[in-house]
Amino acid sequence: MSAFDALKQNSLSFKLLPISIRELFFLQETPCDIFGMSDGLYKLILRERSYINSQVLKDLIARNHSIVFVHQEKRSQLMELQQNNLRTVTRSLSIGDPIEKGRKQLGLLTLNMSYLYEDPTNDETLKLQLQSVKNLGSFLYERPEIHEKLYHDYLKQKHHFIFAQPLLSSLFLVGILKLSHIYSYKEVESLFVTSYFKDIGMSVIPTEKYDQQNLTEEERSLLSSHPKTSVQILQGRIQLSPAHFGIMENHHLFSLLKKDLHVPDTSKLDEKSAKMISGFETMIISVTDVIAAMITPRPYREATSLFDALELSKILISDDYPGEFKLIVNYFKSMFFKK
Repeated sequence: MSAFDALKQNSLSFKLLPISIRELFFLQETPCDIFGMSDGLYKLILRERSYINSQVLKDLIARNHSIVFVHQEKRSQLMELQQNNLRTVTRSLSIGDPIEKGRKQLGLLTLNMSYLYEDPTNDETLKLQLQSVKNLGSFLYERPEIHEKLYHDYLKQKHHFIFAQPLLSSLFLVGILKLSHIYSYKEVESLFVTSYFKDIGMSVIPTEKYDQQNLTEEERSLLSSHPKTSVQILQGRIQLSPAHFGIMENHHLFSLLKKDLHVPDTSKLDEKSAKMISGFETMIISVTDVIAAMITPRPYREATSLFDALELSKILISDDYPGEFKLIVNYFKSMFFKK
């Protein structure tokens, strides 16, 4: 390498920012120069305004460019472009092919969730995410017949599980609640929002840490307190009742082993809120979270089958909630075990 090339590489190391190649999904052309890393050197792999589609992105991933690099000052432009894409799809969600629109909405929502994790205090990003989640909830509520297809299409996008799991668990939740025929849509919407945002407190730990099976004691402590942190991040910023924030704070209640189940502290809540937190709503949000976690892979383990996830759910809740467990099984049987 010449002295000039070495100087150029050194300069790029200070100017470039790593991003996931998924930030280029749903674009028709590159908004800026895209660099890759090859043999320890930065190389320009896509020039600004290069045409891109799914095949171009697949080829880059096959060449080990799942992480790409952009100039730091261009990142905000890329984020704004994708957020405008999310706004556009959200407004037109009910128009056109529902599978295609749903697939795009799920992908863009997940991407914007990653932006929110980077800066959970950003009100504009949160406002966009909240409105888009509400629209998605209505879209899914009206179209349970497409849940299975959206689920499989979404898994193929291979988003990081930290951003994917809340969406998958909430997809399951809205289907189960509709099948129950006991909630109005507004009640389903509030529970859908609660489920989707319940893990935002995990943003206090860098995302790459979750790829490790072993965390430090400090990281474990932060992780275990993430339900409470989620409430702290969201209170006063999204409209949810104290009962729903209570569900959020206690959503790991039923994901413990059966012998460790306990009743949360409801002494400071009114009777109606306390009943909700210790009842079906908390259970169903917790169990759909467990199922979504088990059936998606982690860097350190393979995915569990849906059958095995339901078996664990049976151990956790069937004694206390036999009717509700049957409802959960019926949902997955009708949507995912069709002949």
